[in-house]
Amino acid sequence: MKTRLNGIALLSAAAVLSFSHTASADYYVAGSYGLNSQGSSNNDGVFTSNFTTGTVTGVTPPLQIPSGSPVGWRTNFDNGDIYTLAFGRKFGQLRVEFEYSQSDSDVDSHRGVTAAGLDLSGIDAGVLISGNVGDLGVSVAGLVADGRGHIKTSGFQLNALYDFDLGSALTPFVGVGLGQSKVDVTYIPSGVGVISDDDRVFSYQIVAGLEYALNNNLSLVGTARYRDGNDATVRSSLLPASFDVQNTSTVFDIGIRYTF
Repeated sequence: MKTRLNGIALLSAAAVLSFSHTASADYYVAGSYGLNSQGSSNNDGVFTSNFTTGTVTGVTPPLQIPSGSPVGWRTNFDNGDIYTLAFGRKFGQLRVEFEYSQSDSDVDSHRGVTAAGLDLSGIDAGVLISGNVGDLGVSVAGLVADGRGHIKTSGFQLNALYDFDLGSALTPFVGVGLGQSKVDVTYIPSGVGVISDDDRVFSYQIVAGLEYALNNNLSLVGTARYRDGNDATVRSSLLPASFDVQNTSTVFDIGIRYTF
């Protein structure tokens, strides 16, 4: 983490120096809309206190799961939306920009629920409710397969980019960004609240794109981004457990840039 924070500090210092430099440069604003292809998450968790399972068929008497035992499952997401706004400055073929983005992807399904090394998929879902006695009539796998919920990410990135001057209206570019994101996780399979929590995490992105100049000031911009960062640590509202939720995505967006 110290290395990551040092990297952000160095890039921030470089941006401040760049924006205050007296050399000839152009400022610009940009906005885009696109597709957020959210990567699946292995929700690796741990019980934060002792947990007594519900009493259901095949689990009698109830199991006593000690604090510190592992618990988790895998979540798949639908494609979602992403919006970005940026303010930057050009120095020849180099650019530095501050970017704000917001993305949202719905949950498609959950699967592979395990606790303390036991596969709970085929067991009645009442096992997840401490103090419950009797079957609910749906398996854990059936309960969570319904999906529902979402993952929302918003935050700021400090990007450094390089434009490849081809001497034409088309300009390819590449870049990297570092920043911080707020990750909001809501899991409500079959309407059952499992997680509703958020976390602020370090994030980064790798960028590649193509700009097409319409005139001296206005351009169309298409961009592909790979985004990743620290896992979001969130607490469950159903179980006495916390989970590390992975938050990776591949983004394809299109927008406009105005240089002044």
